[in-house]
Amino acid sequence: MFQTNVAQEGRQNNHCSNVTGDETVDLTGGRLQGRCVTEDGSFNGFSKVHTGPADAKGGGGTTRLAQQNVAQRGRQNNDCASRNTFSLTASGDKIQSNCADEDTSVSDHTYSQGRGASAEGRSGGNFDQQNVAQAGRQNNICDSPDYVFPDLTGSRFDTDCTNKDASVSRHTSDKSGGAQARGAQAGSSEVQDIAQEGRQNNFCANPNSTDADPVSDSRVDADCANKDASLSEKTRHKGGGAQAKGGALAQEQQNIAQEGRQNNSCANPNVSTLDLSGARTDTDCVNKDVSRTKHSLVKGGPARAEGGSGEDVFQQNIAQEGRQNNACDNANDSDITATGGRSKNRCATVDGSKNRHTVETSRGAAAVGGSGVTDLSQQNIAQSGRQNNACANANDSDITATGGRSKNRCATVDGSKNRHTVETSRGAEAVGGPSAADLSQQNIAQEGRQNNACANHNGLNADVTGARQDTACVTVDRSVNAGTKKSSGGASVEGGSSVADLFQQNIAQEGRQNNACGNTNNLTLTANGGSTQNQCVAVDRSVNIGTQED
Repeated sequence: MFQTNVAQEGRQNNHCSNVTGDETVDLTGGRLQGRCVTEDGSFNGFSKVHTGPADAKGGGGTTRLAQQNVAQRGRQNNDCASRNTFSLTASGDKIQSNCADEDTSVSDHTYSQGRGASAEGRSGGNFDQQNVAQAGRQNNICDSPDYVFPDLTGSRFDTDCTNKDASVSRHTSDKSGGAQARGAQAGSSEVQDIAQEGRQNNFCANPNSTDADPVSDSRVDADCANKDASLSEKTRHKGGGAQAKGGALAQEQQNIAQEGRQNNSCANPNVSTLDLSGARTDTDCVNKDVSRTKHSLVKGGPARAEGGSGEDVFQQNIAQEGRQNNACDNANDSDITATGGRSKNRCATVDGSKNRHTVETSRGAAAVGGSGVTDLSQQNIAQSGRQNNACANANDSDITATGGRSKNRCATVDGSKNRHTVETSRGAEAVGGPSAADLSQQNIAQEGRQNNACANHNGLNADVTGARQDTACVTVDRSVNAGTKKSSGGASVEGGSSVADLFQQNIAQEGRQNNACGNTNNLTLTANGGSTQNQCVAVDRSVNIGTQED
């Protein structure tokens, strides 16, 4: 039994570059460095803060149990580069981890109340589980492997995770619904359950039970950042909470629930085999807001991601509720081989908002995986927010490239100015259908102003030789909104049932601009000279004055 159980309750919590279990590290040229920083510099006047508990509970087992349970409750939470049952062999070697929290807040007669964070691992024959619950203003979990075996030769291995707020808050009230991550039940294996509730949530480049060797000439970079620089004055915020729950007897499952202003889930492989030779991989996940908020009320519905039950269930369930949602290049049960290789992933949400006496309400987002007896391959994504981007998500895929270059760019840009506007939403729900055998399904529900679902692979087997593959998914708004009112009927999609051999792709989009493009489901592609390119763009450049949308 190899376990990491961490519970943190405070204003700033940082859990980074931790080693546990039967780790084996073998370095030759060697440099190994970890840096974890929290900085606040706060001024707090007659404000009241009441937070719920942070609870991390590990499960017991009679057979091998490898678990990582982390619960963080605070203003800024950062869990990064934490390794559990990890074996590393490197040759040229530079391995570096940098995790930072920075706030520099001024708070004046503000009230904050939270229900806390709970991460619980289940008991039984569980194998390779990662359960993380984060409840706070900014949450960042990045590049935390669990039961991963990389082998690097030329080797440079960098991880940078950053939270920066620089907030000024005056007589604001904040109430949080809390975050809960619960592991799968007995008999499950390779399950990753992530629940994040806060203003900015960033979950990026976290492998779980991934066999990554060999990576030869190798450079691996991961950069995950949250930046807000907010000014909040007599505002009230209420969060509906986030819940990620693994299914019973499940196998190869990734359940992600994010509730906040900006949510970013990007380049997270689960039960993936990665083999690169020329090898340079870059991952860049960014949230940037630079908001100024005055006497506005924001109420967010809950985000719920729940895995289905059954044997041989390969599932990815993502629920995001917030202003900007970005789920991009998440691989689940994928086998990726590249030879000439360079792979680059960039997922960004940029807002730059100014908000005055605005009201936002949402009923939340729910992604629920279907249950099955055998062979269930499913991807369920629900997004409810102003801008939603789900792009280049591979599930149960085999990709082989030789000449190799793969580039993915997913971005949402708003640049909004909002004055006395009201937005209401009925939320988004994606529900996977059940199956007795052979179900390959992709269910995407998006509700917001701009929705972009592009180049999402499910049950894909691709073989490219000359190999260049480009994917760009962009939503741009640059809105100015004065005295506008918007209401939404929501988006809901539900997959059908099957006894055997059902291949389905169900997409529901509700919003001003909707773009569904290049989505393959159970496709087998073989090319020789090969170049595949997917580009999906939604541009608005809106100015809305005294307008009303229903």
